[in-house]
Amino acid sequence: MKVLFLINDAFGIGGTIKTTFNLGAALAARGHHIEILSTGRRRDVPKLPVDPAIRLMSLVEMRTGHADHVQDAPGRGEPPKVYPKSDFRAADYDRYIEDRYRRYLRASDADVIIATRPGLIAYLAEFAPKSKIKIGQEHLVRGQHRAALRERMPRYLRGLDALVTVSRRDADDYRKNVRLRRTQLAFIPNGIPAPGVPPSDGRAKLVVAAGRLVKSKRYDVLLHAFAKVVAERPDWQLRIYGDGTEAPALRALVLELGLHNHVRMMGQIAPIEPEWAKGSIAAVASDREPFGMTLVEAMRCGVPVVSTDAPYGPGEILRDGEDGLLTPVGDPDAMGDALLRLINDEDLRRRMGAAALRNSARYDPALVATQYEDLFSELSGRKRRLWPARLWPARRREPMAVLGPAPSVTLPALDWDGVAALPEDVRIFPDNRVRRLDGTPVLAGLRDTRHLVDGPAGARIQLPFRDKDGTLAVRVWDQPVYAEVGDVDSDADGVHLTGRLHGAQFETPTLTATHGATTRELAVTADGATFRATIPALPPGAWTFRLRHAATAEPVTLGRFRDDILDKRTAFVLPPATTGDGTLYPGYTENNEFTVRAT
Repeated sequence: MKVLFLINDAFGIGGTIKTTFNLGAALAARGHHIEILSTGRRRDVPKLPVDPAIRLMSLVEMRTGHADHVQDAPGRGEPPKVYPKSDFRAADYDRYIEDRYRRYLRASDADVIIATRPGLIAYLAEFAPKSKIKIGQEHLVRGQHRAALRERMPRYLRGLDALVTVSRRDADDYRKNVRLRRTQLAFIPNGIPAPGVPPSDGRAKLVVAAGRLVKSKRYDVLLHAFAKVVAERPDWQLRIYGDGTEAPALRALVLELGLHNHVRMMGQIAPIEPEWAKGSIAAVASDREPFGMTLVEAMRCGVPVVSTDAPYGPGEILRDGEDGLLTPVGDPDAMGDALLRLINDEDLRRRMGAAALRNSARYDPALVATQYEDLFSELSGRKRRLWPARLWPARRREPMAVLGPAPSVTLPALDWDGVAALPEDVRIFPDNRVRRLDGTPVLAGLRDTRHLVDGPAGARIQLPFRDKDGTLAVRVWDQPVYAEVGDVDSDADGVHLTGRLHGAQFETPTLTATHGATTRELAVTADGATFRATIPALPPGAWTFRLRHAATAEPVTLGRFRDDILDKRTAFVLPPATTGDGTLYPGYTENNEFTVRAT
């Protein structure tokens, strides 16, 4: 069968995008022809990897300066007639886009069309021919939608052949509250593939959380819970992956709770699976989770999960006490206790991690694809009975041209951890880009850099990363001595920092602050390989720091180089120091050098 998915934006990072790619790849592996139509295109290369068997297309170009963007077409800027205003993505749609959807769907040669959000379900119900198998997916839960949308959607849902929810309880809610008439209601969970990296070994003192930084995810609850953890186990850290509107408030809360030396705000990283595998515990503090992609992703990496028992997904995914722990919604004390239970019991943590790896296999995309195939077959038989082929329109419209396919479906990706030997026809170029010998770029695949979490063994550090265009690049540091910054604190006396020297021993240490042509000598004390320094009030400007461990030694720049975090500027949330009439703002540069901006 030819299966077409309709999605709002396939070029970002999110659960709907990921599960659509996963299901599409699994169906393609079973011989189906898979196309994904993204309403908008905001970048050339998707942030998430796309199986080469999937044809990823776009309906419109969203970048106003792009050659494919159409600014003055009829309907531009006019509100759509069909797309519900109460769908929170309605602002992305206008009459021009709606007309293109109408033309495209009426002429589509797909056998099955699957819409992934309410507004696209409306388009599918209104514009696709009756001969098509029309399926809507509910990636949230019915109760999450605005009241106006809940009132309007039944008319469109009744124009489908089936509606699929990702949790059993949401299916029950639809069954109880919505008259779907002939529309079949089905529950099929999201599919999460095996991660492609070895499972977590549970050694790292690291809790990992990931998802959009929005209010419903309740990262504030997680931070309060982790404050309780740090009070008892200050040797553990929390990493939060993702971006969103709550990022500034969460960074402020990190400082308010004094967690700046224990929490890292990692931003968006894809693919996320190697980051899960670095952790020993996963944490989810949401008020609501329609499914819980992050829970299953972590479990598939052998990581036990501490999660709120949020409606609807976690309680259906986790087996409380076996592969994770469930805590009440909005209760940071309970979540802190659950985290400490796993932190303080290594055997329990490892047993739960093994159970998580075993139990999560039921969400393999191949199993999910089988359930969808059964649904296709059932709906196809019913469709032939209700809509015989003799009643189908005899005239076929020419398909409307769209943008694509995206280039990421044709270029090969390379998995590389920065340690293993590169293929013979691939090398690192002087600009730190990884290319084939003929200059062809290589797409970034999995980068399993867990060996850098506790610092590399030698002097050379290679940290592979995914560049903005999706290609593979690498940061390289190779120097005999490193002056690594550790904890950073601030008070009225200035910025206080501790650190460690790698590759040498202290004899007569000196520390210099530099801003342009101005230098200042600062006090520094050393004990073995560790050092301490206080940065007092400084004239306005951005200051960097050089440490000399012996009178005849070359000075080295203070920074954080010997770990797996690519960009310290966003990951580290450091407290400012108000000293006299000025303020010192500690942080890191693009090159991970420690800096203090004085105002």
